[in-house]
Amino acid sequence: MEYDYRPMAAANMLGLDVARLDVAAFLAASHLAYPVLGLAWIALLLKIKKPWWALLGALLANGYAWAVTNYPLQRLYALGPSRDRVSNVALCQVVAVGNSPLRTWQVGQLHFEPFWGLLVAAVSGGSPHRVLALYPFFPLVMAVGFALSLYFGLRPGPDAAARGPDAPWSPWERALVAGFATLLSSAPLDFAWIYRVPWSLTFLLKPNHALGLVLFPLVLRAFVRIRGTRGRIATGLLLHLMGWAFVLHMAYVAIGLLVFAAWSLLDRRAEARREVTDVLVVLGVNALIVSPYLAMLLLGYPFLVPSPVMTISAVSPHLLETTTRSGWLFVLGLWGTAVAHRRGDRLGRLWAAQVAGAFLVWFGYLGLSALQLAREKDEIFNWLRFLTAASAGIGAWDLAGRAVRGLDRPWPEAARSAAVALLALPLSLPYWWDPLRMDGYFAGSLPPLPDEIQAPTDFLRQHTGARDVVAGDHDFARWVGALGARRVLLGDHLHSPWDRPRREALEEKLVRGDDPVAAASSAAAYGVRYLAVTPAFLGRYPGATLEALQRRADLREVHRSGVPPADYVALFRIEPQGR
Repeated sequence: MEYDYRPMAAANMLGLDVARLDVAAFLAASHLAYPVLGLAWIALLLKIKKPWWALLGALLANGYAWAVTNYPLQRLYALGPSRDRVSNVALCQVVAVGNSPLRTWQVGQLHFEPFWGLLVAAVSGGSPHRVLALYPFFPLVMAVGFALSLYFGLRPGPDAAARGPDAPWSPWERALVAGFATLLSSAPLDFAWIYRVPWSLTFLLKPNHALGLVLFPLVLRAFVRIRGTRGRIATGLLLHLMGWAFVLHMAYVAIGLLVFAAWSLLDRRAEARREVTDVLVVLGVNALIVSPYLAMLLLGYPFLVPSPVMTISAVSPHLLETTTRSGWLFVLGLWGTAVAHRRGDRLGRLWAAQVAGAFLVWFGYLGLSALQLAREKDEIFNWLRFLTAASAGIGAWDLAGRAVRGLDRPWPEAARSAAVALLALPLSLPYWWDPLRMDGYFAGSLPPLPDEIQAPTDFLRQHTGARDVVAGDHDFARWVGALGARRVLLGDHLHSPWDRPRREALEEKLVRGDDPVAAASSAAAYGVRYLAVTPAFLGRYPGATLEALQRRADLREVHRSGVPPADYVALFRIEPQGR
């Protein structure tokens, strides 16, 4: 049972010791610095007069909010306070050590988001330690990636009526769209409502879902540029990739495409027939290629099973959540959507259809709630917020143009952009974002992980095989996956497998020890080599004690953290016995 464990230093994502950092003072200083930096950037914008500088400001502001939130943390953001975060890291870790990306950290279970685990494993070079080191930076990559994707993905299509810096979808307008979509999609009072701050809950907490946002403008650009069968197939392939990243985002885009086709027919456009064909072929190609993944979801993730939990909360004014409660953002976003549609080009009409389709999905949740199938309400809320904020960027640029058009001396584009940025500065996320007060995940991530979690998972990662499976405590199982990079027999934070009774029977055999040979045989069928024991786990089996397990010949204690009878984690290796 000898194991030389050395606790990790109280360091942040950069490896700096922040144990003595005054977090409240640090956040207060960041709030004072941001408007000063913002005003300096706006002043330079008037001097540089380039749209790339406007885009850079949006990217830097996102980076500022990310850095302010992550710098004081002595563990990965939300690792512990959020079960989703621990589970998502575990999904990547087991793939990084060489397990199939089609399986989760619960052995034998089909994965519901395989692309993210494969991507993280590839970027980390198959190192679970590197996964933990890189993971804090994925939110920054996704926030910046979404802004860049909007800027480049919304370039005017071949049918654009005008060109030049002041034309629709000009670089100046797209820079504002990128900034609005990321920095103004959240509001100061969001933390007090049912649906919390979209920026933090998407980019910080779920960069795996944010990947769908990054792909979204690229799908739109590919669709706008379709000129034949080859373009339709390519767009369908790109949409299917979005489905592997996050299937709900793929579904939202597909509904938006159907709205685009229907809208084109209702407007009796000359190109309506071709556009309907484009939509049907793209969706057909997507459905054909993504169907194996959809089958995986149906088999491995029972999302069509009704549940009383999957209803709209009685205290949530559902139709108001994305409309009047969003205040000025909704009004300006509605105006921007109308502006985009009135332009008449394919990109503008497609964008307006995506916004309309998202609202249709939101309204449709009233029916899903009646069927007790209203799952993932927060995801469509966040999607709508990002689209509304991006549309507000279109609307802001249009209104700024109208405001200066009647002046004797029209303003250049840089001055218009600077004026909008100045008005938006106090509304942007870094100006008001106070994670210590607005984000429960932040406060829970300030202290380092306790040794009782780090020590046993460190042992598993360093001294067990990548294919070894761990049975035992179902709550500790998430840490086995996230930090130990090992799969488990059963975990509380994933849905139950179809053979759960059989797995639970195996665990009882391992604890009781009545038939070690049969227990070892059953364990081998699942690849179980280790048993993780905690007081809570043994409490499920009356009469079972740690001392009794230690005396068994078929179990060998290889690690223990904590001191019994208080909280502890003991790891036993299963030693097969001959008959």
